[in-house]
Amino acid sequence: MPSLKPLFKLATFVALGGWLLLVCLPFWQLTDEVVLGIAVVLLGLIYSWLLVAAMRQRPEPGSGRPGFFSLGGVLALLRQPTAALAAWVHILAFDLMVGLYIRSEGAIAGISHWALLPCYLLTLMFGPLGLLAFLALRWWVGLAA
Repeated sequence: MPSLKPLFKLATFVALGGWLLLVCLPFWQLTDEVVLGIAVVLLGLIYSWLLVAAMRQRPEPGSGRPGFFSLGGVLALLRQPTAALAAWVHILAFDLMVGLYIRSEGAIAGISHWALLPCYLLTLMFGPLGLLAFLALRWWVGLAA
């Protein structure tokens, strides 16, 4: 198995590039297409490759039986570096998709780009907290209208 560090770096830079477009060029006509069509697709391809590679690996002895239906199974799964990186790329891709959702729905609701910036930051760093912040902001703006 080749080193996972280059894939980690590639995935991180791709995701950060997508976030930079959302934050710095939100009104550029190609932002959505580049973020979705390049960044998210590339992350999806990296994730797919890692998932296949992780499924081919044997679990470490004594780590328990990997699986999705118990905490012990998830912990055993994430002890495999390839599976852990796949999970990380999964998070990067889905958080970026949430960023696209926030941008799109924020524009529809008439929310200022500046007001969305904290939601982007929270989504980048803490995923669901950013989405919750956006949903609360959208609700608040709807009340004020």
